[in-house]
Parts: sequence; C-alpha cells; structure tokens
Amino acid sequence: MSIESLERYPAERGNSMKTTGEKIRDLRLSLGLKQAELAEKTEITIRTITNYETDARKPRGLQLRRLCEALNVTEDYLLNPEIDDPAYGMDTVAYVDAARAQYGAKGAMDMKQLLAANQALFAGGDIPEEDKDLFFSAVLAAYNKCKQEAHKSFTPKKYK
Repeated sequence: MSIESLERYPAERGNSMKTTGEKIRDLRLSLGLKQAELAEKTEITIRTITNYETDARKPRGLQLRRLCEALNVTEDYLLNPEIDDPAYGMDTVAYVDAARAQYGAKGAMDMKQLLAANQALFAGGDIPEEDKDLFFSAVLAAYNKCKQEAHKSFTPKKYK
C-alpha cells in the first residue's frame, strides 16, 4: 500500500489514532447533529465544516474555539491524533478561557503551558476534584496578579 493510500484511509494505518476531521465528525454524530446544525451553532459555514471533517483544512483560532465549545472538547483533543480521550484537558478550560478573556491569545497560551507543567503534580494521585479546583484557582490568581504587576511596571504610560 502506498503512503498516499495510508493517508487517505486512516483505518488501514494499523493504529487507532483519529485525525482532526474524524474526531469532529464522530463528535458531531454522537451529539446527533447534522453538519448544518453544527455550522449554525458555531457560525461556521457548512462548506468549512465539510472541509474540516474531510481533513481538507484544519480549524484554527476562533473557529477552533467555537468547534471545541460546541463539541465540548479541548483544542488539544481535536488537534492531537495521539489524544483519544474526549474529556482530555476539560478540567483546565475555564482557566485558559479566563486568561484568554483578560490577556488574549498569548495569555491563554501562557496559562495552558503553566497548567500543563503543574498537572504533573496530579499524575497518578488520588487528589479530590475540590483540591484540584482550589489549586488551579490559586494558579490563575497568581498568574493574573503577575500579569497586572507586569502591566503596571512595563507598559508605557501612553498605553495605560
């Protein structure tokens, strides 16, 4: 079988990794949505949804976030073929979204990296969800405080 055939027929690749398009289609179907309904829900055209589902294009930026919200998954799950758990990273979404709302895309990326680095603390442990929430809230509060102090110290007066 040629390389082109392997790319066209993911089921024949010999592993269970799904492409972004396959994940979008499977999630849409599991929610009982037609492409038109997902398009309406996300404010993305049906043609674009079709392109995503056939892997002709990958969602990016705002459209990616809208898809994730409508399908109730994270960007990491949709874009990374090695992640097969649709609930992956859902415990950090609120914190990343809060950083995005206050500091934009760069803030969201910083928060995501910060949380990913700290999640190792929970690997393999039996930490209750309430304690995780408290920890993540404390990280978010510390992050926000540092960003505000940096803004005060390093932003030129004409931009304040």
